[in-house]
This record gives sequence, C-alpha cells and structure tokens, in this order.
Amino acid sequence: MSKKICTALVLGAMALALTLPVWAGGKKDATPAVQPATQGPALSGKKVIVADANSTHHLNLYVAYEKGLFTKRGLPVEIQQTNSGVAAVVGGEADIVFNCPTGVITPIAKGQSITIISQVKIPCTSVLVVPVNTPVKTPADLKNLQIAGLSNTCCAVISIRDNLKSQYSTEFELVALAPGAALAALEGAAVKAAILEEPFVAEALLLKDAAGKFKYKTIFDGHSDANGDGATDKNLAGENPPCRTINANTAFIRDRLGDAKVFIEAIAEADEIILANPTAADIVAIAHKYVPNVSEQAIINSNPKLGFTTHLDTQHLIGYAQALVNQKTIDTNPGEALFAPEFKGITW
Repeated sequence: MSKKICTALVLGAMALALTLPVWAGGKKDATPAVQPATQGPALSGKKVIVADANSTHHLNLYVAYEKGLFTKRGLPVEIQQTNSGVAAVVGGEADIVFNCPTGVITPIAKGQSITIISQVKIPCTSVLVVPVNTPVKTPADLKNLQIAGLSNTCCAVISIRDNLKSQYSTEFELVALAPGAALAALEGAAVKAAILEEPFVAEALLLKDAAGKFKYKTIFDGHSDANGDGATDKNLAGENPPCRTINANTAFIRDRLGDAKVFIEAIAEADEIILANPTAADIVAIAHKYVPNVSEQAIINSNPKLGFTTHLDTQHLIGYAQALVNQKTIDTNPGEALFAPEFKGITW
C-alpha cells in the first residue's frame, strides 16, 4: 500500500472519530445532538365550546380549566352553563358535553350528530338513601314503594331496577325528581327512599334531627348492612357501573380531531391531579365554585368516591343501550357505534 493511501486512511479515521456520538466514546459532558420535538395533534385555533350543567362529577373539566391545563396546550376552551347540553351539541351550538351516557345513547341510536369519546368517571355513585328507621331490610321490601330518582333512563335507576327485577322479582314506583328535589321529598316523607348521586348523598348523610342524630343512611350499596346481620349488602347498582361520559358533536370530531384529542389529554392530566388528593383545599374550592349549592363538607366527603378516568367501559355502556332497547326508549342497540372510532386505542 502506498504512503499516500495510508495517510488518507488515517486522516479519514480521525475525522470519523471526531463525529462519533458520546455513547461511542466521546466525553460524558458533551452536548448531545438536538432531537426534533415530537409534534402533537394539529390544533385549529378555534375555541372549544363545552355545554355544561354544574356537577362535581365534572370536576376534572373545572380543574383543567382553572389550572390552565387547556391553555398550556394552546387550546382555547369556553364553558357555557346550560341544562340543554346534549341538544346544544347535537345542534352544533356546542362541541362537547359531559353527560349521563343514557342521555347520549338515545340520540346516537336515532342517528343524531353526537358520539361518545371518553369516560368521565367510574363508578356511578348513585345509591339508595333511606331514613335511619326505615322498615326496609331486604331488597324485596322495596316492592311497590315510591322512590325518588332522576328519571327512568338514569343509569342508576336502570341498574337498580333491572337487578331488582332479575334477582328479587321486585319493582318500585319511580317518582322522577332532580337530586335536590328528591332530597326535599325524602325530607318531607313524600317518598320512602331516594336514589341520589354524590354529592347529594353526602349532603343527606350530614343531616341531623332535633336530637342531633343522623337522619339518613344508605342501603344495598356494597358497603351497608340493611338488616343488621353483620353481612355487607350487595350493591344493587352492580359492580363498578360506569358513570358519565364525554361526548362530542360528530362534525367537531371529523373537522377538529386535534382539538378533541388535546382536550382529552388535558382532562387526563386533571384526573391525575384530583386523584392524587381529592380533598385538597384547592380542589375542593374549585368544586365549590362551580357547584355552590352543596356544602364544602359534602364535597370533601364525596370527592374521594369520584373515580375519574378517561378509559371507556364499553361493555357496560353497551349494556345500558340494551336496557334502553328493552324499555323501548330506542329501537336498536348501536353497540360499538356508540363510540368515536377516532378514539379507539386512546380511550377505548
């Protein structure tokens, strides 16, 4: 080999050595090459409108908003207070609504412009609340009793009613009332029991009579002992039934999928913050700001029961749809068509 060729090879090897990365033998404190940033979903720059009816069950929405979790992602969000959120989303006046899934399954089954994109929380916290001196000791004792509850299509009402029918051949008479009115009816002895959700359950359990004794208790919720035999009651609502879902206008998902995905990312971060300490002073303050009609103590007592998650329980949600078919509220069960396919692998 000639001297010129040897010299060229040596010089080439030296040049290669100078370009080797740290892991190949360079200095430990050498500055690594800058890696390109991972691009997130493309945002439209438009505001996401959330039609919301105040509830501590939507606490992850409020925490995400109040703690700037949307803003830091560059996503403008506006929360509009309304009791007609599903209709607003179906009509395109709003993009997203947090709602009881059965209230969304019906318009989906009818082909309207709404789809389920994420869970809000599991489990449903609605339970039977009764006076402490109730004569009800077994599920069969609920037969023909007037019981207050939100509606025949409420998830908890469906679950409790179906389990009573199938396991105890028992039915009750539902008196359709909103939670506050249901508690008032229980107070006035107009009903024998009420199916209440948190934080109204916690509010009821704080009430005392003139002698300072607690007036109400819960039964058949997986924690109580209605007949005093030392055995824990079975939960009539089922094992960890899913509760509310995040639902979106189908055109919004089609045209602004990046906005929807970033919205769910922010909600998931809010979930982590809440679950780390659901009774933290700042979390309770945010809940009370949006739901001022319940006491702070009720919020403190109920927040740990709110199992926030974005993961959809598709099996139970499809089961709710079948219950609506059975009661002839809808004609057919949409099955997996309830859920936005764009979120498969993300939330379901």
